Amino acid sequence: MGSQILADYLREDAAAREADVARFISAAAVCFVITTLLLGPALGWPRALAVAGMAAAYGVYYGVLTQVLQRGWFHPAICWLNVGLEIFVGVFEFLLDMHFENAEQALTNPTSLLWGAFIVLASMRSNRKLAIFAGALAATASLLLYWLLAWPRLQAPVPLMLSPPLITLRALYLLLTGCVAALVASHLLRKAEEALRAVRARELLGRYFLHERLGVGGMAEVFRATYSPEGGFQKRVALKRILPSHAGDPHFVTLFRREAELGSLLHHPNIVQVLDVGRSGDTCFMAMEFIEGVSLRELLRSRGPLPLAVVTYLGAELAAGLDYVHHRTACDGTPLNLVHRDINPPNILLSRIGEVKLGDFGIARAAHHVSLTLAGRVVGKPGYMAPEQARAEPFDARADLFALGLTLYEALTGRRVIPCEARQDPRWGFTSRTFPPPSTFRPEVPPLLDAIILELLQWEPHARTPGALRLREQLCSLIDEAAPYPRGQALLARTVHEALANRPTEPAVTQTPRESEAQGVRLRPSGPVRPSRSLAQTRLDFRPSRPIPAVAERTRS
Repeated sequence: MGSQILADYLREDAAAREADVARFISAAAVCFVITTLLLGPALGWPRALAVAGMAAAYGVYYGVLTQVLQRGWFHPAICWLNVGLEIFVGVFEFLLDMHFENAEQALTNPTSLLWGAFIVLASMRSNRKLAIFAGALAATASLLLYWLLAWPRLQAPVPLMLSPPLITLRALYLLLTGCVAALVASHLLRKAEEALRAVRARELLGRYFLHERLGVGGMAEVFRATYSPEGGFQKRVALKRILPSHAGDPHFVTLFRREAELGSLLHHPNIVQVLDVGRSGDTCFMAMEFIEGVSLRELLRSRGPLPLAVVTYLGAELAAGLDYVHHRTACDGTPLNLVHRDINPPNILLSRIGEVKLGDFGIARAAHHVSLTLAGRVVGKPGYMAPEQARAEPFDARADLFALGLTLYEALTGRRVIPCEARQDPRWGFTSRTFPPPSTFRPEVPPLLDAIILELLQWEPHARTPGALRLREQLCSLIDEAAPYPRGQALLARTVHEALANRPTEPAVTQTPRESEAQGVRLRPSGPVRPSRSLAQTRLDFRPSRPIPAVAERTRS
């Protein structure tokens, strides 16, 4: 794991390192141009202008490259190209000396010093092969220049320092310089790997390696992480932790731990599983199932209305999950009377293989935890709350069915049932309303599906679909294009693949979630950002307070 983390970090940092090298060479070229022009009278203006022109060309190239690399473009081949260009500085110097002076001057010019500096610079790219390549290229260039250009022009007797044996020895020195630079780079990389392994060996309770941050809200943040206990086992998880600035708030810590407690009680294929909860230093964390895919909100934004079979499949799967949630009991068999209270597209996660997962139980309410919610306080997402929930009146599981109806309506039509202006209206929930059937905006919606959605959206709770299980039965009774099974999952998987394929390719981070929106996270978040170089791979020593469940329950308890 230590070697993998270091390799990943170096790969992600390659563009930044190359930009640093390019910036240095560009600045050095500018200084060389100025110095050469100042020495023009002594060197002779033709020679000075030729040298200054060569340096200016290098300065322009590396200056432009610095800007391009800082904007995010990078290809590994650029490092090899740049090493070649740097070594050819010595070749150009040799050719200029041959043109303006003679072979003796070209061979005695301290070009080897310049080559040695560029060989060492190649080792800064943290690639041992590049250092050896630079040394071998410099050695080969020196021998070719000597035998093809200088040797035929040398006049006898040839000085000892310019004789073939000593020139060959000079080329061997250049090759040896490349090998030494590669050895230094290898030693530093090996020591870095040993340091990471030593940290792991000393922290036996450390189980989670953090990768990029996927989202941050007002009170919590979410990371993609690797669960890696001893023995080589590894598992990808989504890790949510309280921000240090809020870790000292007892009320929020209580709510966070209750979210983890409720999540750990729920074991169902359509619910994001909470795997672990514990403390790290002064903050709490929660490890959750990692969903590789997109949220329903992201899918609707990228595609618009979904196929009928996909919508009914979503409804049937979510109804199965809600039926389990609404009937879940405590360990002693006492009904929890659990209500999710926050069903909306961002909290519905869709995997690559067409799985449907309900996440974010941050504001879910159980009967024996009612005291944690302030009386008369409206809790939920504006635009997706049942009328009684918006009025801060007592409500039950039928409020979740109303929110599910709003979500399915939006998936069918691409339109929110409650427009943006109504979401901000404090009178929402106090005036009875009816909604047009989905077929008003999408004529191919069959009448039976219209009736199912409108029954979920009845203003009075007693007039709504009596339960999630009944809703699932109604959706499964649909036929032809609207039938959820067996085509729904395959269509959803194909739609998710298309959405992922259309995502930007640059490094990304998720849209900023609320602290309760991080229960399920997306593999590749939606907004662009370059990950922090110091946070690309971060080690956390978490000391879990409960073991990871070994087997997920598939039936109601």
